[in-house]
Parts: sequence; C-alpha cells; structure tokens
Amino acid sequence: MAIDQSRRDTGKVRGRRKLRYQSFDEVLAEARRLHATPHRQLGNWTLPMILQHLANGIHGSIDGGTFNVKWYYKLIGPYVIKPMLVKGPFPAGFRLPRAAEARLVAQPDVDYDAAMTALEQAVERLKREPQRGKHPVAGKLTRDEWDQFHLRHAEMHLSFLVDQ
Repeated sequence: MAIDQSRRDTGKVRGRRKLRYQSFDEVLAEARRLHATPHRQLGNWTLPMILQHLANGIHGSIDGGTFNVKWYYKLIGPYVIKPMLVKGPFPAGFRLPRAAEARLVAQPDVDYDAAMTALEQAVERLKREPQRGKHPVAGKLTRDEWDQFHLRHAEMHLSFLVDQ
C-alpha cells in the first residue's frame, strides 16, 4: 500500500529544528530522547515512520539496487545534487518515485520499538559491512560519503519533530 505523501508540502514547513549530527550515536540518542519527551510533528511522518525510513535507507545503501530516476537527475546528480546530500543541508519536500516509496517509506502504523530496533540494527550493519551500492542520483559514494549522507538525511527528517 502506497503512503500518501501529499498531505503537507514539507518543502514549505516553517519552524523546523536546525540539526547537525557528527555520529550515528547522536542520531540514536536523539531518537530515544524524542520518544521519551513530548514533541510535535511538523511534517507528515511520525517518529516511528522516520526511524523505519532511515533504517530502510541504510539497508538500501549497503545492498544497492534501489530505484531508477530520470536521466537528467543521473546527469547532474554527481555534480549538483551529491554535494547537498553529503554536506547538507539535505533538501526537504522531495517526493520519492513510486518504486522508491514502496521500498523506503514506512507504513503509518509502524511501532516505535520495532522501528528503533530496525534503525539500531541498520546502524550496526553500516559499521560492520564495508560494501556500498550506488546512490540512484549521486552515483558512486565512498563509505564516508554514505555515512555523511545518512547523517544529513537523519537531520532533515528529525528536524520536523520539535519539542512541545
């Protein structure tokens, strides 16, 4: 079942937090903190949906074979889009192609404990397994570039959850 991402244009949301993670431990700590404290959701996704999505993305970067994108994204991706994805800030409001959505977007009823466990396992896998696939837009990324991509990706998604 496809997720309706059209409810709120997240590219135009105001009031998001400015985040900068240096490690995956910081991401995991922030996920736990958000779960333990009252927060509001500025975007379309709940905390568990975000955590599962991040886990799915990490597995995709290791396994490769994610999804196809239009030819012009592949043409400009390594030169224009890659720096944004690796150095930040990561753009909000991007709508995933349907094939990517089906593989990467979590279902609305995902449980926090299951999503948190999935993210913890994905991060452990990222640390222990050296292989990385190609990014569908940015092309070949080094292991460090993939790590930076995942940290920037987490910053963007978790920025939509703000303390009450």
